Amino acid sequence: MSEKVYQDIAAEELSQTFARERERFVVVDVRTDEEFQSGHIPGAIHIPHDEMEERAHELESVKDRDILLVCRSGRRSVIAAHVLADKGFRRLFNLEGGMLEWTGPVTTE
Repeated sequence: MSEKVYQDIAAEELSQTFARERERFVVVDVRTDEEFQSGHIPGAIHIPHDEMEERAHELESVKDRDILLVCRSGRRSVIAAHVLADKGFRRLFNLEGGMLEWTGPVTTE
């Protein structure tokens, strides 16, 4: 896990530019069901990090887009990034600081 297969994007920074940038990213939230239901970035796809190995195929249709991985603090999203990189995904981004530092829009829908 030494090679960096993703780029970090600071949550604080993206929170401020998200209205402009939202079309750029496919947001994938890798937190637990409970965490996701308590509030997530609007439009996020929910695949818990511990299910990524089995469910990565669900992202096949967006493989050529920038995929932003989100968790609570930025640790589980890094794990998910490595799983996806092993499956050939190349345009991976980690929301550094995760939902703890996210100040952009949040929904519970």
